[in-house]
Amino acid sequence: MINRFRLSAAALAALVAGGAVSASGDVILTLTYDDLAGSFAYSANRTGTFSAVAVNTAQLQSAGEVSRLVPGLGTASFEAGFATNPFSAADFALSISVAPAINPNQALGAGSFTATDNDGDTITGTISGVWVYGGPGFIFFNGSLSNVTLNDNGAADGTFDGSESGDFAMDFSPAASPFEGAIVQLVFGGSNFFASGFSDRATNINMQVVPTPGSVALMGLAGLTMVGRRRAR
Repeated sequence: MINRFRLSAAALAALVAGGAVSASGDVILTLTYDDLAGSFAYSANRTGTFSAVAVNTAQLQSAGEVSRLVPGLGTASFEAGFATNPFSAADFALSISVAPAINPNQALGAGSFTATDNDGDTITGTISGVWVYGGPGFIFFNGSLSNVTLNDNGAADGTFDGSESGDFAMDFSPAASPFEGAIVQLVFGGSNFFASGFSDRATNINMQVVPTPGSVALMGLAGLTMVGRRRAR
């Protein structure tokens, strides 16, 4: 059975009661994707694997923006439904384990992500952190990023290109990869805390990348702030 939960800014605002994640000038790169399809492959005892992928269905049309925040600035934009654009290789996929619960409302998780641009270049990294059941209807992941690399796989043009518009240079010299960072938002709707499998949960994610370990405190209220934007449909 497929269960679908849609997220709203009003609902999240009520949860955080005005809380916000504080960003810093040390952030060099942000990745934001909305309306990913979140699924959980249940194993046993509230464990398994959560995945979130870009889709274009009647229910969910994933969109995204990847932005460089240091000179030269630029944003690669991915239109709603970009996952099925026949003229683009753009994609996004994330997978995080759900380990045995720390307590009824928390569990450890580890995994990886890949963001793919218009011509096949990728941004990849590993993920570790904690799943949190944030109250009726919402599950969050508070996590750190490591081994973040930008890989010029496509036309060797040195840029990360949007399928809709925009690009930016992938060379962050003098800073050198691998970079680190945090997931400052990963949230989706859930009526229970990984007690059963599910699919097609609308999932929003925002990640921030920094050049050196410990250069910015990105976690805290991770996952509780609606920083993604909605595209008009």
